[in-house]
Amino acid sequence: MEITSIQDVSKLLSTAEVSEQFEIATTNVFTACINHRLTEDEAVETAVGWFITREGAERLWKPRQRIEDFLQEKFMGQTWPRDNLLQLATKEVRSVLTAERKRKCRFELLDKDRLQVEFKDKRVIFYNDSTDGHSFHVCGVSPVQETTIYTSPRGREDEVFRESYSTPYEAQKRIDSFHGSDGWAKLADDNQLYSTIGEKV
Repeated sequence: MEITSIQDVSKLLSTAEVSEQFEIATTNVFTACINHRLTEDEAVETAVGWFITREGAERLWKPRQRIEDFLQEKFMGQTWPRDNLLQLATKEVRSVLTAERKRKCRFELLDKDRLQVEFKDKRVIFYNDSTDGHSFHVCGVSPVQETTIYTSPRGREDEVFRESYSTPYEAQKRIDSFHGSDGWAKLADDNQLYSTIGEKV
């Protein structure tokens, strides 16, 4: 593989990025490069280190479970007391993370119903559905990823709004809120574009 432009580099992953995204120790990624476990078309050494194609990394290590899916599997239904929520959640979540993930994560209580965990490459939010005021009950885990939906509160095609949400979870909750009503909401789809009369953020 030959790098001839900055566009070439932007399509490649550094050893640190492979380590983070595939949850492999950085030394193992480096060893794979120098021991030629990646082909010449999959990895190249530069003055600033090794760069690897995503296809090469996936061939060798296979994609790992997405962190939001892993955390949902581990903590869905978990209940933490509110009086020491941040400390307890931090301790329990960190206990199941790999060393690579654990090193660079920060916890922040955004409000009474949202606990955010920030990693180097992604932010994930735990959602609460408890109303008792004494506990935080995990009802969903979602990545922070802007999600667009179309809504029609009265179900009319000439009254469509575009709405943006900070996570897929929040967008889905809005879609679900239309069940049993004349209105509708749908995820934005490149194949089906609507003429909108307004935008709600």
